[in-house]
Amino acid sequence: MVRNVIIVGGGRVGLHVAEKLSGMRDRITMIESDSDRCEQVSSKVGRIIEGDGTNPDILEQADLANADVVAALTDDTDVNLTVCEAVSESAPDVRTILRIARDGEQEYGHRHFVDGVVYPAAAGAAVAVDRIERL
Repeated sequence: MVRNVIIVGGGRVGLHVAEKLSGMRDRITMIESDSDRCEQVSSKVGRIIEGDGTNPDILEQADLANADVVAALTDDTDVNLTVCEAVSESAPDVRTILRIARDGEQEYGHRHFVDGVVYPAAAGAAVAVDRIERL
């Protein structure tokens, strides 16, 4: 099944996610506010839109109405919360993924407009512990 995925944030996390999902044949649209970063990732992402992912017009340009999921993956939790809330208001059937940046923000996952939470530091620590335990 091909999914339509919108990724907000073209940094390390957003780009890695886009590359992995593209390999799975998902259709990826990335929204990134930095024009230099847009140029850097344009060859690695199916479609890139330069703009503010919290802006409903930019989300509409990314074809929010036909998206299956929006992953808010910037390094700013407040921006990511705003993206998830905007998506929930505009397209309630679209699933949302929230990236949190700091310890103590896990409770944001309990908000009605957040379907899943990603915390890269905790994920990296879990992988490191797993590798250590295997030695």
